[in-house]
Amino acid sequence: MSGAVRAATDSSSATRKALTKKRLATVEALESEGMADMKRLVEDAFSQINEATELFGLIEASALQTDLVTQLVRNSTQISPNSPPIVYRFVQAKIKETSDFLKQLAEGGTVTCYGEDRDWLLGLTRNATTSIDAISLAAVDHDLWQSEIGQRYLDAQRRATRDGRRVRRIFVLDSADVADDPGLQRACYEQRRMQIEVRLLDRGDVPPPLQVQVRDLIVFDDTLAYETTPTTVDPRHAQTSETRLVLTDSRVKECAQLFRELWEVAREPDERDVPPLR
Repeated sequence: MSGAVRAATDSSSATRKALTKKRLATVEALESEGMADMKRLVEDAFSQINEATELFGLIEASALQTDLVTQLVRNSTQISPNSPPIVYRFVQAKIKETSDFLKQLAEGGTVTCYGEDRDWLLGLTRNATTSIDAISLAAVDHDLWQSEIGQRYLDAQRRATRDGRRVRRIFVLDSADVADDPGLQRACYEQRRMQIEVRLLDRGDVPPPLQVQVRDLIVFDDTLAYETTPTTVDPRHAQTSETRLVLTDSRVKECAQLFRELWEVAREPDERDVPPLR
């Protein structure tokens, strides 16, 4: 073999070796990247499994019923991005609202709703375990008792008294003569028939230190306070501008103490106020 041919052969062999080496390096790099990707996938999978396990453990340890929480999650998965946009967006908003509500309740603070929240009012009344103590301002509750929500609220209280829970209400009067307000007379009569303990309190009889504290509120089980803030547009027929659920222990104790002090100075209805029970 001539020198030129030998040189060409050696060059070709070196080229093949270089290409082979390069290919091996490429394969090794791909294998390394593949292993890294696989490792990341496995780690992510285990991380998700661990997180799911942790969450399920928290659910089981929660005071809430496990099946109710898992049912919520399962039902939530039935709503997909392919659902009508308005349904998808509405459900997303409700889930966030519920999540924020639970967070605020768990932290033991205050939850605020602008306007009146009927679900809170009815839900708390139906689920109270021992007592419901309410201060009712005539201006705020003037049209409540004959309304649809008022009737449902009364029915929930009727069921509460029937089941042995104590329900008390103080009607704070702007006028000392109950006969001037037939609607209030009727409300007192009906509620007493439902075994709700009713007392009347003239504003002028409220002790001076408590005058500025009198407000429309309900204390459930001496544990949670439901407070409403009336509008000031028409004081004679005020509406609810804001509702608060208060769980702060010191604040709830203040509300319960306010009710007890007003209850002591309030008077029982007599025949001049309300017709006798039949």
